[in-house]
Amino acid sequence: MKKLQLALLSLLIATTAFAQIPTLIEVGEENWESWYQSDFKNVLNFVSQGADTVLLTSSGFNYTTADTFPLVINSPVVIMAAPGLAEKPILSHSNPDTSTSMEIFRILESVEFNGVRFEGALDQPRGVKYALRYGDFEDTGTGQIHLAESDINITVKDCDFNNFHSEGDQDKQGNVLYFLRPLDVTNDHIHANNVIFEGCTFTDIGDEAIRIAEGEKYPFGTSGTIAYDTLIVRNCTFDDVDAECVRIYADTDTSFVGPTYVDGLTLIENVTAVNCAPRFIYAKNFRKTIVRDVLVANGRTTSINRPDRGDYVMSVQLSTSYIAHIDTFDLTFTLYSEERVQGTKGAEVDVATVYAYDPEFTDAANGNYEVNSPYLYTRGSNGGFIGDTRWATNPPPVGTVPENVPARFKLEQNFPNPFNPSTTINFTIERPDFTSLTVFNVLGQVVVTLKSGFLMDGEYSVVFDASEMTNGVYFYELRQGQHSSIHKMILLK
Repeated sequence: MKKLQLALLSLLIATTAFAQIPTLIEVGEENWESWYQSDFKNVLNFVSQGADTVLLTSSGFNYTTADTFPLVINSPVVIMAAPGLAEKPILSHSNPDTSTSMEIFRILESVEFNGVRFEGALDQPRGVKYALRYGDFEDTGTGQIHLAESDINITVKDCDFNNFHSEGDQDKQGNVLYFLRPLDVTNDHIHANNVIFEGCTFTDIGDEAIRIAEGEKYPFGTSGTIAYDTLIVRNCTFDDVDAECVRIYADTDTSFVGPTYVDGLTLIENVTAVNCAPRFIYAKNFRKTIVRDVLVANGRTTSINRPDRGDYVMSVQLSTSYIAHIDTFDLTFTLYSEERVQGTKGAEVDVATVYAYDPEFTDAANGNYEVNSPYLYTRGSNGGFIGDTRWATNPPPVGTVPENVPARFKLEQNFPNPFNPSTTINFTIERPDFTSLTVFNVLGQVVVTLKSGFLMDGEYSVVFDASEMTNGVYFYELRQGQHSSIHKMILLK
């Protein structure tokens, strides 16, 4: 405590001429212990006294805290890396009490993070569940409640988020951004003007990466509340996310009239998602949700915590929402869905611009998602790139990209039908592409995948042997990109 008091006194003397804490403070390895007692909480104390910019000056240095509470942003601040660092500075939380719901930062005021790396599991086995949570904060030590400000801005640029699971356990959940309910659920003050993620990478996230889904769940008025005016996720990469990359709820008003008719704008563009669970986005009752120029590839099954989310890639709802210029390739589904890319309740999907090209990553196994497929460089909106443009580093020569061929295919009725115990399924595809032929039961559960991979154009015949299956009605689906065809068959022993 005495060292901290001396440090504060030294800073006060150094800034007497300004009669205030300097607006910019530099924090590096050289003054981390002497000025801030090796705790980022003390850095934020200067912010609460008037500093509005924190410049992190040490390359790859871990700025952390030993506090049992999260780091609380209660004054507007920019936290940024100094220019020219070889590695991004690290922000983390030691979670000394091994809390199952610890976050690095609790956001009560406007904040911008720029050029830093958030680490959720540096202090094993005391990993943290959340990187950022916006909402009220109760100091359980003093009983004091600090209400979050309304109409704030949350801006995150050129940042990395790694390894967020409760207690650092890979089987437990975690999120990057989470909007909380207010402590008083009759209050609607948890509302942001703008939430922006640009040039960010999300790796190994134990649930939804971005979750803003509490607005309809607490009884403010008759319909809940809209959590933000604008959400933008642009030029970002999601790698190994256990549930949706983006999950957002508006209020419950789905009418075309009334005071809550206008929802916030959601823009998801130029995003790459790899090695993730099937669902990329679920936007519930959110008008003006625009998803475009998004690449979802090399997928996997959903996590053990979300077995019910293995059915589709994208779902947007209500008028003025739409999906266009996207590419999905080599995804893994565990549940049946009539449409893998969904626009419901008046939302639209531009089927003609839903593709299934192999992105031909340079080295996906080692995290190099540079795109080598010539198609993805010109199939985006306005003739641009599909995916995070940071991976658009190998464009084809001008004029060498082949014309797009419309995807058409034919699935024939199995023969014989009814059958016992085997039947033949014939189909024709007229475009080389990733193609799957899957059998489902009446509950929509996958029974067997007969084909799954890249197929050349042509005619195919598959024999389905159901010797080990019980009598009943089954469905089989041929799918290629957004296009699908489904038939019913009957096993009768």
